[in-house]
Amino acid sequence: MRTVSRFALLCMALSSALAFAAPPDPQAAPSKAEAPPPPGINDPGVVTPATPAAQQQGAAPAAASSDNVGDPLAPVAKPDTRIVRSKADRDPNAVAQRIAASDHTTRQQGGDTVDEYRQNGKVWMIHIVPQGGGPDETFMDTNGTGRLTRDPQQGPVSPVYFSLYDWN
Repeated sequence: MRTVSRFALLCMALSSALAFAAPPDPQAAPSKAEAPPPPGINDPGVVTPATPAAQQQGAAPAAASSDNVGDPLAPVAKPDTRIVRSKADRDPNAVAQRIAASDHTTRQQGGDTVDEYRQNGKVWMIHIVPQGGGPDETFMDTNGTGRLTRDPQQGPVSPVYFSLYDWN
């Protein structure tokens, strides 16, 4: 048999099977439940009633915070991950007093002037003045871990300066 005739027989068999197939019974199909309408923009959301066990005890456990009273599945507050954690780090008077009480060393490194401030033998602040006249940079140990980070008063972004054209 040729391939064309095989294809024609296959098409006829499929079309006859579809023609004589029983139509689906509309009563046998499960009915779809009505979906509720979407909530409004200012809708407060779902309010769950208090459980009987919590009403019998009379009070929430002492370990629960005031925000999460009666809701054991409430999200936990995220830790503070900001660079500046307290106002004492941003207080210029406190920094000036700490500078006055620390040992100061000035040195030249690659044309830049580096000022180091130490307390108890540990460097807590470095102030760098570039040779070319760019912006001064200050790195401080603000939380006592020994890691020097940018001065919080200078902001979170370090500016980048490129020389586009130079003469002399």
